[in-house]
Amino acid sequence: MIKVYHAPNTRSVRIVWLLEELGLPYELKTLAFNPKDLQSEEYLAIHPFGQVPSIDEDGLILNESGAITQYILAKYAKGRLEPKTGTPEHARFLYWLHFAEATFMPPLGNIAQHAFIRPEADRIPQLVTESQAKAKKVLSVLDRELAGKPFICGNDFTAADTMLGYNLLLCKMFGLLSDDYPNVVAYFGRLAARPGFQKATAK
Repeated sequence: MIKVYHAPNTRSVRIVWLLEELGLPYELKTLAFNPKDLQSEEYLAIHPFGQVPSIDEDGLILNESGAITQYILAKYAKGRLEPKTGTPEHARFLYWLHFAEATFMPPLGNIAQHAFIRPEADRIPQLVTESQAKAKKVLSVLDRELAGKPFICGNDFTAADTMLGYNLLLCKMFGLLSDDYPNVVAYFGRLAARPGFQKATAK
């Protein structure tokens, strides 16, 4: 069974959500989002940077939400939650799967750190402003992409939606998900209505 190291409202939501969507059993190891848990000697042996998610499956330890997602899909999904490999549709799926972390998360991470997490004296307000502008640009791109389709890859829900859906959860928490992006707002509404999302965000 897959053990998932999870902290509420972090990237590990993506993995719990994916497992719920696939109906796979898993063991949840919930950590507090603080140095006492994440920087403990025990957890640093699992993730050298003290971040989540991590999984442990019979001694195979894997970090990085995108890599974990692809591993789970390859081993367990039997073609579910992704287009057929080797097709143009799968190439676009991979693009959005990795876009979520490589392009969308950096500005959201900066906002989280410099508006909420770091001590007041260590925050850089200009970085927050710049990151909000970058996040809004990404939301504009997504809004155009989602015009006329229910999910990021078309008519079918995929694991790329679990990756992006977490980002949009952060956008909502940060007050960035506004009526300026009606397609994104409607998309997030569809994602948030899914039982898998609701279970993952309640843990």
